[in-house]
Parts: sequence; structure tokens; C-alpha cells
Amino acid sequence: MSAWRRLIEEESEHQWLSFAVFTFFIIIGALLIDSSSEMPGVRDGGIINAEGMIYDSAGDAILYQAESGMRISLNGNSQSVPYATCLVQHGETIYACLGQEGLISSTQEDNTELGWIPISLGSSVTASQLSPNEDNQMLVIVQEGTTSSIAAMQIGETISPTTNHEGKMHLNAVIPTDEGWLVGGSWQAQANWLGSNPASPPMFELILSVQWDGTNAPSTEIVHMGDEGTIHGIFAADGGYIATGTSDTVSIKDGTATSMGISSVVAVNDLNDDIWLFGAAGSTTVVIISEGESSIEKLPSRLEFIPSYVTCNDEGLISVHGADSKDEPSAISIDTNVRNSFTSLRGIMDLGFILVSLIVMGMMGWNIADAIRKGEIF
Repeated sequence: MSAWRRLIEEESEHQWLSFAVFTFFIIIGALLIDSSSEMPGVRDGGIINAEGMIYDSAGDAILYQAESGMRISLNGNSQSVPYATCLVQHGETIYACLGQEGLISSTQEDNTELGWIPISLGSSVTASQLSPNEDNQMLVIVQEGTTSSIAAMQIGETISPTTNHEGKMHLNAVIPTDEGWLVGGSWQAQANWLGSNPASPPMFELILSVQWDGTNAPSTEIVHMGDEGTIHGIFAADGGYIATGTSDTVSIKDGTATSMGISSVVAVNDLNDDIWLFGAAGSTTVVIISEGESSIEKLPSRLEFIPSYVTCNDEGLISVHGADSKDEPSAISIDTNVRNSFTSLRGIMDLGFILVSLIVMGMMGWNIADAIRKGEIF
């Protein structure tokens, strides 16, 4: 009888040794599996850097808050832009809201060395967010005092009249769709609305569907009005859209909004169109939405800062930026390519589980075949 057969033989002198080895294997395996549940590829520091807290980025342009105020850098050249609010890339061109009345700015296609080129809106309005589409049209979120309104324009031509809503809108997320745009933010009720505090009326998550005929003010339709909070991101996903908010996350398909029951502070989509949702300071997990299903991943350590901006570059590296308890800039980065790689601890554990399972099944099959060959009853 071989050594292996004697080791696993019932009622043998090796039985207790086998049981002890098996128990030790289970304990070590459990510890390894628990440690592998932590997300790999996480490190301190961001993938984009500036001398201050980053608020937005697009291509080579970075919008950040320095000690001297808000600044924007392009190809290493930095300038003061006290009222700037957004950067967005469309093809090879970068557009910027620099807080200038009646103007937005852009870089010349394929040549950012020329710096920022002003584009007239043809109206004395101030743009706070921009969203160009494939038809050379651009939706413009206009800041009017403490509220937002919506306008549109053919790029390079005069802006359309604005669309307003009863109450105040605070819009900060926009994405082009086949029919127009989806816009997200919050709607602030009027003073004394349903007995609320007149000094600070509540704000509710708001998602609008926007269409434009090319001439008149854009038409809007409410897709979702949620609980108190604000929508901070909208992403194309799974044949529809996912809108992420501080109160809830909403799946939008065929014009119908469905609650997913997930709150977040910032969110981003990666190269696989998975959406990563990050919570407030102190969070120990991140939620990932993939193909309509959400999963929770453990961070290696507690998030030590309040996230304010997150981005993903062309190499699949996510960068989360914010301010720590001392109001100092802080950031972490995540390599999304490592998450499902066999070189990660989780991948090694998965591979090990498959190999061990194949070995065990092979031994069982061999024992059964051997017993059948000898005519034994089992």
C-alpha cells in the first residue's frame, strides 16, 4: 500500500495526523481568503498632481484650489481663475468654464500649446457646466445667482434662451444621450415649502431629461425626484444610465428610474464601464456596479479624507482626491486592472481553490475506479 493510501486509510494510525493537517489547512485558508477580500492595487497618492486640492481635470488641464485661490494649469502653465467651475474633453478639444460672463474657453484641437481660446456665448450669461455631443451641439448649465438654468448652443454660435423651473435648481452632472441630455443635481424647494425651515429649504435629488430643437429654449422633463440630497454623477451603463447621488443611486432605462438604494459622495466609471462609488471620510468599502449588479469591496484601510473629485485615466487607474481633517489635499489611487488579475492575492486564492478541487476530485475518482477494479463494495 502506498504512503498516500496508508495516510488516508480509515482507522489507520495516521488518522489523527491527517485530521490535524486538514484543520490547519482550513484555518490558514480562511485567513488567506479573509485577507484576499481586501481590494488590491490601492496606494496613497493620486495619478494627477497639483499644488493644491484638485476639483476637475480633462486631458492635460487641471483645475485646483491653491493657497492663492482657484487656478487652472495647462501643459505646466498655471493661471488664476477665481470663478472657474468645470473642465470637459470632447475629442481632442478641452472646454472650460472659467467664470467669465458671456464666454467659455477651449483649446485648439490637437494643439493645447496655444493655451485657452475664448468662445463667445452671444449673451451675458455665466456657464458653470458644459456637455458637448457628437452633433457639435453643447448643453450649457447657466449660473444665475444662487440657482441654475439650462441653455444649449451649436458650438461656435449664439446660445439659446434659458429654461428655468419653479424653485431653485443646483445642477452639476450632465451626460449626452441619443435624444439629448440627462442632467442631474438637486431641486431646492421654495421657502416655507410644506412647513420646512424658511431660512434653509430642503434640496432633493433631481434628474432631468433635456431635448433641444436647435433654436428655442431646451425642453425638460423630470425623470426622477428623490429624497434629500444631490445627484453628483451620471454614467452610461448596461444599455441605460446610472445616476449616483448622496441619498440614492438610480438606474435609468427607457425613461424609467429605479432606485438601487446606494448612497455615495463621488463616483466614476472605469474602462470596463463598471461604476465605482466612494463614501465619506471614514469609509472602509467601495461599491462597484457592474452589468446592473452591485458588489461591495473592502478597502485596505479607512478612507482618511473627504472625497471631492475622482477620475479614471486611459490606463484604468482611478484617482480619488479630497481634503483631510487638517484641510490638506489628500488622495489615493486604485489600479482597476489588478482587481480581477490572477497575480493578485484573490486571483491566487481562486486559482489555488480550482487546483485543490481538481486534485481532490481526481483522488476520489481514482479511489472509486480502483475499488471497482478490485470488485470492492463502497
